[in-house]
Formats: sequence, structure tokens, C-alpha cells
Amino acid sequence: MNIIFVSPFGLGQKTTVWARTLPLARRLVERGCQVTVLIPPWDTPADSGRCWVDAGVRVENVSLAGGLPLVTARLLARVRALKPEIVHVVKPRAHAGIVQWILWQWRRLSGRGPRLILDVDDWEQAWSAIGGYSRLTARFLDWQERWGITHADGVTAASCWLLETVGAGRPQMPILYLPNGIAAPPTSLRADDRPTGTDPSLLLFSRFVEVEPAWMGEFWREIQRLRPGVRLVVAGKALQPHREDAFRQALAGDASPVQWVGYVDKAQLADLYAAATCAIFPAADVPLNQAKCSVRLATTLLNGVPVVASAVGEQAHYGGHGAAKLVPAGATPAAFAVAVGELLADPAARQDQIVTARWRLLDEYDWARLGDALFDFYRNPPTDPARTAEK
Repeated sequence: MNIIFVSPFGLGQKTTVWARTLPLARRLVERGCQVTVLIPPWDTPADSGRCWVDAGVRVENVSLAGGLPLVTARLLARVRALKPEIVHVVKPRAHAGIVQWILWQWRRLSGRGPRLILDVDDWEQAWSAIGGYSRLTARFLDWQERWGITHADGVTAASCWLLETVGAGRPQMPILYLPNGIAAPPTSLRADDRPTGTDPSLLLFSRFVEVEPAWMGEFWREIQRLRPGVRLVVAGKALQPHREDAFRQALAGDASPVQWVGYVDKAQLADLYAAATCAIFPAADVPLNQAKCSVRLATTLLNGVPVVASAVGEQAHYGGHGAAKLVPAGATPAAFAVAVGELLADPAARQDQIVTARWRLLDEYDWARLGDALFDFYRNPPTDPARTAEK
């Protein structure tokens, strides 16, 4: 099969292309497919016009010259030149969503064209209120998502929430549950060997939207009461600076310090993981969190960091069967703090979790397994929208 993935952005801080699209594309190449990833690298402008081959996958960054109309035209020209059997649109937004719209209309008018598959790994409408978009841009992106989901030949969905939401809108749409996978880290299994008596360190990866600042502030006060001396490391960058400012204010105080490290690139993650006693992934039970499939949670677990997480959306699946200590959705900050305190006080439980998480993730979320499910979906789209990669 000749397959093209069309991305809405590049290989920068947005994780979808390098953490989801490329691993799937590499596996498809191993299965004998010809795969090209087309990128409009507006977020990584240094890549404009650059092309390379990644494990057999051809990655093409089109030139940014001329702005949106010419960038979109270049993407379409490459699709026409490569003559794919399948165009897999990575998120129904921006350049990728426009390409999907034009290809659909062209096929409707001419009766010819590739099959159009749409990949959804987030609920874009949930981000509109916090993305800092103008009202017009937010309305356009919302329309792109609604239109894209209803004008595709099949959908791959990264979460059960997305699977159910898309299926409810188009019951006959072929849909594949395709969560984010993992690649085994090069290091050996970590032992939870922090010296007894060392002040515990909590690691929080955040975009400052998962819970409200007041919730986080209440949790922080309660865990300090339960475990005096506890430290908190906050990693991540807010979409809007005022969100991070609100979190900083909520976590301010004279007690245990909070370390703010900002966006952390992949080369620095090992040091963060090594220093953490456990990581926390609190999440409000809202569509924003129900829809997403956190690569960060999976990689944190795989790198041997014990985790306490809200049982919301895919976090409940990644952390299931003892891979993480799950706290019921909607739990209060105090209840979440109690769960964290229990894990901090139990080294044996932390070590058991490390072993369980690695075994479960490598068994159920291996990219080769997920890529094979996608290959089969391309060849034989299911008629049952409940079809998942696990069935």
C-alpha cells in the first residue's frame, strides 16, 4: 500500500507527529508499505523545505514560503504526485483539515481519489476556550473538527472517549481504537532505591489545564501536611502564560519549595525521572482529559517512575491492573493527597508498580502491535464501530 500521512504541524513541542504518527508509519514500512509523512512545519520553521528518511519513512517538510494558500497547495501537489491509495489525515485542523476538505470535494466531483482516513487524538473543541485563539479562528477549528469527522472513510481514535463520541455521530463509520504506544527504553528496569529518610520528590508534567489552580493549591497544602519536607517539580509550558501564573500563585507559600523547570526536551527527561519518588497526574473529569491519550503518562510509567493518577479517560487504561495507583475520577484534592501519601510511605508498593507497569505497557501498548492493527484496518475496515486494537 502507498500511504500518505498529512500533518497539521511539525516535529516541535507538539508531540503527535513524532510520538504517534512516525512510530505507526515505521511499522507500516516494516509491513511492506510505502509511507510518506507530509508536514507544514510552521512551528519548526528551520525544517522548511527539508526532507529525510526515517527508518524507511519519507518525511517531507514543505516550504513555508507564501503563507497558508501556497503551503496548502504544496501539500496537495505532493499528494497528487505520489498517487497514494490512502491519505491519513493527522488531526482535522489547520493545513491537514483543509487538505482533507479539498480531497473530499475533488473525489466527490471527479469520482476518483484516495481513501481518506482521519486520526483523532484529542478533542479540539475542548481546547478552543484555552488555546488563546481569536473567536473566528476557534469557530473555524471547531467547524473543521465536526466536518472532518463526518467526511472520512474511516477514523482512528486514540481514546475510548473519542471512539464513542465519533461513533455516536456516525454509527456506520469504520473506527479503530488506536491508543498511543510505547517503545522500550534503552535502560534496564529501574529499582526504587532512594535512600530511606530522603525527602520525597513529586514530579508533575502539566500544561496547566488538567485541573484548576485552586484544586492544585489545595492538594499541595494537604500533601505538605501529610508529608512535611515533600518537594514538587513542575515540568511543562502553558498555552497561555496566565494559566501558569495562576498555578504559581496557588502553589506559593513558605513551606516546601516548588521547582519550575518549564518545557523539558527528551534529552533531559532521564534526570527528571531519576530524581522523582513518584509522579502525579491529576485530571478533572471533563472532555479535555477524557479525550486525550497521554504519551507522557505512558513514558513516565515505562521509565520506572511510580505514578498516582486520576482514573479519567485513558489514564485509567494505562494505569490499570496495578500499573499506577488510580484515584477515582472526581476525587477531592485531599483524597488525591492521601493516595500520594500512601504510595510515598510504601517502597514495596512502588517497586511492585514499577514492575507491573513495564510488563503491562510492553505487552499491550507495543507500537508493532498497534501498527499491525492499523495495517489490518486499512485492508479490512470493520463495520462494527466498537472494533478496537485489542480485539
